[in-house]
Amino acid sequence: MSRKIAFAALLLVGTGGCTSYQYAKNLKMVSFDNNVTTGRSVGPVRGESCQAAVMGYPIGESASLDAAMANARAKNQLRYLNNVSTEDGGFDAYFYSKRCLTVKGTGYQ
Repeated sequence: MSRKIAFAALLLVGTGGCTSYQYAKNLKMVSFDNNVTTGRSVGPVRGESCQAAVMGYPIGESASLDAAMANARAKNQLRYLNNVSTEDGGFDAYFYSKRCLTVKGTGYQ
């Protein structure tokens, strides 16, 4: 009986030890600099990070939350985001697929 428990614990540690989650849900604020005084709203913004694959083989780097945030900031010259959330997206076509991580929120300059 104790061998089964030890094996299950080893299996859980071995499979989930290095897992990182690339999502955010209902974060109140994400700031890109130390100046968090009230800014001018630019409205809803979004940023994406995507990875393509051909016949199941990935091309380029994996989609990441950091890259999606940097994309949102660069496109809109933001100081901070309010009400931040992420969602997965992409598509599958016969030999080509694309996986994206999209960041959405209200941007402020």
